[in-house]
Amino acid sequence: MAAECRISDTASLSNTSTKCKMNDRDYRELLRFTRDQVAALGLGAIDERIMSNMRGSEGGLWDLTFYLKHLREEIQLGSEAEYRETLRRARRYVETESGRPIEGIRIELSPEDAERYGMRYFEITPNAQLGEIAAELGGLIEALIAEEDDHPEGRQ
Repeated sequence: MAAECRISDTASLSNTSTKCKMNDRDYRELLRFTRDQVAALGLGAIDERIMSNMRGSEGGLWDLTFYLKHLREEIQLGSEAEYRETLRRARRYVETESGRPIEGIRIELSPEDAERYGMRYFEITPNAQLGEIAAELGGLIEALIAEEDDHPEGRQ
């Protein structure tokens, strides 16, 4: 990327912060890199869904922020918090034969699908790392929004 960067505190490497003035091309390159990484992880369908929801462009910074916000929403779906919320709703509306609350989610496959996928069922479980990734994306989004507020010329 062609961003101009300077180190604002050279007294201690542990206290070093970098300030970069990025331009529209830099934001677009970062978006392209992010999309490539998402695709490399086998999440091309998520990338396509996010991009199909993007209507037009208001500049590279806006596009990158939009993409990251929607990527964070997708990632949060597999987080522990979302899993707990799903279980809470299921417990509220679904009665079990035993009368005990639902303890988890298991999807049993049809005999044809079981043969095709080599498993009879799969269990949906939370992923703590997805919650952490979503939180980190939230911090990045906040920083980008602050950048946008500080440098409105980055929108074009």
